Amino acid sequence: MIGLVIVSHSARLAEGVRELVEQVVQGGAAIATAGGTEIPDAPIGTDPAKVAAAIESLLIRPEVSDVLVLMDLGSAIMSAEAAFELLPEAMRSRVHLCEAPLVEGALAAAVRAKIGGSLAEVYAEAREALAPKIEQLASWQHLLPAPAPAAETAFEQAGGEVVELTIVVPNQLGLHARPAARLVTLVAQYDAQVTITHQGRTVPATSLNQLVTLGVRQHDVLVVRASGPEAEAAIAAIEALALDNLGDPIEVTEPTEIIAAAVSEENNVVVGVPASEGIAVGPAFHLRAPTIEVEEHIVTDTAKERQRLREAVAAVMEQLRTLRAETSRRVGAAEAGIFDAQILMIGDRELLDTAEEAIELRRLDAASAWNLALSAIVARYRALNDPYLARRAEDVLDAGQRVLRHLAGVPAETMLFDPPEPAILVAADLRPSDVARLPADRVLGIITAEGGPTGHGAILARSLGIPAVTGIGAAAMTIPDGQIVGLDGSAGHVWLAPDPQTIEQLRKRRERWLAERSELRKRAQGTARLRSGETIEVAANINLPDELETALLNGAEGVGLFRTEFLYFEREAPPSEEEQLEIYQDAARRLKGKPLVIRTLDVGGDKPLPYLRQPRETNPFLGQRGLRYCLDHPGLFRPQMRAILRAAADYPIRVMFPMVSRWEELVMVDALIDEICAELQAEGLAFDEDLQRGVMIETPSAVLIADHLARLVDFFSIGTNDLAQYIMAADRDNAAVANLVNPYQPAVLRAIRETVEAGHANGIKVSLCGEMAGDLKATALLIGLGIDALSMTPTAIPIVKERIRRLELTEAKRIAAMALEMSSAEEIEAYLAEIEDTDVAKMESES
Repeated sequence: MIGLVIVSHSARLAEGVRELVEQVVQGGAAIATAGGTEIPDAPIGTDPAKVAAAIESLLIRPEVSDVLVLMDLGSAIMSAEAAFELLPEAMRSRVHLCEAPLVEGALAAAVRAKIGGSLAEVYAEAREALAPKIEQLASWQHLLPAPAPAAETAFEQAGGEVVELTIVVPNQLGLHARPAARLVTLVAQYDAQVTITHQGRTVPATSLNQLVTLGVRQHDVLVVRASGPEAEAAIAAIEALALDNLGDPIEVTEPTEIIAAAVSEENNVVVGVPASEGIAVGPAFHLRAPTIEVEEHIVTDTAKERQRLREAVAAVMEQLRTLRAETSRRVGAAEAGIFDAQILMIGDRELLDTAEEAIELRRLDAASAWNLALSAIVARYRALNDPYLARRAEDVLDAGQRVLRHLAGVPAETMLFDPPEPAILVAADLRPSDVARLPADRVLGIITAEGGPTGHGAILARSLGIPAVTGIGAAAMTIPDGQIVGLDGSAGHVWLAPDPQTIEQLRKRRERWLAERSELRKRAQGTARLRSGETIEVAANINLPDELETALLNGAEGVGLFRTEFLYFEREAPPSEEEQLEIYQDAARRLKGKPLVIRTLDVGGDKPLPYLRQPRETNPFLGQRGLRYCLDHPGLFRPQMRAILRAAADYPIRVMFPMVSRWEELVMVDALIDEICAELQAEGLAFDEDLQRGVMIETPSAVLIADHLARLVDFFSIGTNDLAQYIMAADRDNAAVANLVNPYQPAVLRAIRETVEAGHANGIKVSLCGEMAGDLKATALLIGLGIDALSMTPTAIPIVKERIRRLELTEAKRIAAMALEMSSAEEIEAYLAEIEDTDVAKMESES
């Protein structure tokens, strides 16, 4: 038997319909009601939980095979859709929503169900329930003007002639989110009222959610109607968009939200960018945003809740615009289009009206009302027959969850990685704030869709000794949680679904790699001295003091780069002077007399801090970054400098300033430090008045004026990550140009040489702290260029020290001279790799 659920805003109306039906069928119907709310002061409304409970009460009855749900209007429809999502997966295929009129449809359906009608027959009977009434009242129709279709009535209100266009949908994936977003955006530019009709259903062309849930596929026919002052222009523009394949490529597979560098696939192996050496094999687990669990609350101030909701939606739309701009810059405008769609999804008038109606009629809090409306829209997407269009529900849910996180006070970009067992982390990319939160002991390896070898995901992986491959493109986002995957961080290979034999091979290779790493760490505790007698200091780069244990275990002779911006992440306000003082002293104590170089706050570019309310910049990498930002914000800079000066009173601490591009910046820093020293002296606080100061050489301008900068500082540290991207005018986090952001580019090597010469001419040491420092094939080259010290990812220290001990200075200088004569990065890398391979082979034969 087919069961019936009656959903109404009024509990009394729902029970009235039930009573009427039962009288007609004389007890032969399986019927349940879900009317009104349980709120004494606001009984009129609908509740998804009540609807779901009514459905389940019928489905557990052995005689009920399926359930037909009939609704009155408005939020009743949305509640029914939301209830569908609350049901157990096994029940959903037995539930069907029907658009029939409530009273007539319920009667007709009940009669048909009683006599054993199939689901299709009961459904059809309910939909045709108005036919007898229409036929009976036909004689009265001559007394009234012919009713115009709803769309035509709207056009009459808009004024002017109705212009019509018929479109055969050209693109392979139909009217999915991105072409629908293009259409909505286009229509909004014209003073015209536009509707789209598909298979008898007409929706406004300004509602993205209604357009997508039409379920339009390739070759479907759409009728576009427009009225108003600019109707003809709107129709012409829509026709042009249709002729342009609705903005989609002609030949396309499913669009991906993440597109990175071109990758090749052979034998089920995806080739990306090698980011951190080592072998990993295990279950995949995605880094994802937390899901907000909403607890329903009744409110008295509905106006306040509506305002909270509007502000949250506006804030999320701004977040999405920022993401769109960043993604467009990094991987292209076409791939950033998903954010345009998400902006329109959550700004859809229907969605907002439904949520606000729930606030007003049911007195729900903003989060509960939004969650109710969102669930209904998501259910509508998931009910679409086209699998690709149905999956767009995840886009709506992702954007909608952002609104819930904003309402709940959860930081916008909070991400979680909490696998049930150690796993391989899979992500679109890793931001510094993600890095600061990762449970390193549960990360076997890292795979990212975007990024290059100098991106934050790669740097993190190397600092923790975690194998990683970046920039594998859309393939990363198709890996389901729990699927066994493998990766080789040295070769850049990822096995998406390895067979048992490959899994076993990868596990054995991992065991060998871990054993070799353990032996190298033991030998790394000694000094790195060239065969010719010269000593090269090898230090570690760290983000947080907790990494010092790993650094010392790997033989670090100090810290050459403490990235203090990581102290500022995941907070609602900057750390205080006293907090920083304690952190710097703790780090220095752990080093037991070894030097600690603290880089002052380097934010901006790819490292924004939400609580600083930094303005959105067209190109943040060329905006306020590093020292220039700190000098413009002394309220942020002074507490850090006071803490560093105070910590240096008792420990061998030095300070280093990032992103220096002008001589005047150092003059301003010196003046500020003099002021702070005077303050500390007046306060009776201990400090180091002779604090050693250095600068990061990471901009072309700093290279060109290095001889002037050297007169004002005690040391240089070359940051090849940023230096390479600025010299080559290529974003280091954009996998599409990752090959350009290469420290072996001849221009970068010449910049290193000029910096070393300027530093040595003025009697100061020059170190190098970019990722290049930990690249084994660079060791001889850098020593030959005159670098005095290297600071690197801790896990790279043992093997680099081994390499240094096998070198002579004259040999290193010869290698550097040869490399400087070469014309391309490829030629230089091939030359250095050949030298490295020869040395490794020799070392293995000797051992």
